[in-house]
Amino acid sequence: MRPRAVAGEGRERCLLTRPGPAVHAILVDPPYCVTSRRNDSLGTRGRWQIFAALCAVSVGLALAFAAFGAWLVLPYSALEMGVLFLAFSWIGRHAADWERLSVDEERVIVERERAGVRSRYEFNRCWTRLEWDGGAFGSPPRLALCSAGERVAFGDDLSAEERSIVAKNLRRALAAR
Repeated sequence: MRPRAVAGEGRERCLLTRPGPAVHAILVDPPYCVTSRRNDSLGTRGRWQIFAALCAVSVGLALAFAAFGAWLVLPYSALEMGVLFLAFSWIGRHAADWERLSVDEERVIVERERAGVRSRYEFNRCWTRLEWDGGAFGSPPRLALCSAGERVAFGDDLSAEERSIVAKNLRRALAAR
């Protein structure tokens, strides 16, 4: 997901490039602003349609086995559908998650919404440093902002390549004072 800056009414707004739940635009002129969202390619309706199809197949196979005397397959099929329901519910709860990082003249602001809970972190730009862990073998790189003993991770929904681009641009934005 690529963020874009859109000019509007003499101010820049940091907006998303695809439709989704409203993420309020920043109405100041930040020199740097990036927004990341999870990829929800199926959407809510498609996700539950796939769940229903998987349930139908699982229950159909379990009933066929039960008809031939293997009735113990039924409880395992129900357990399987219960676990799948929990997984699909978790995915649905986090489908609208987003993060926004903006740097203005004096502040660095990290806003995020995770499972419907919004949080906002504000740092003094002069005291903020970027921590970039390149990632060991098999683990993705991590990006975090640190200031006054507080550490906030950013970009968990971005690919490794996008994280490195954000890190490079963010270093420039923090250095330009």
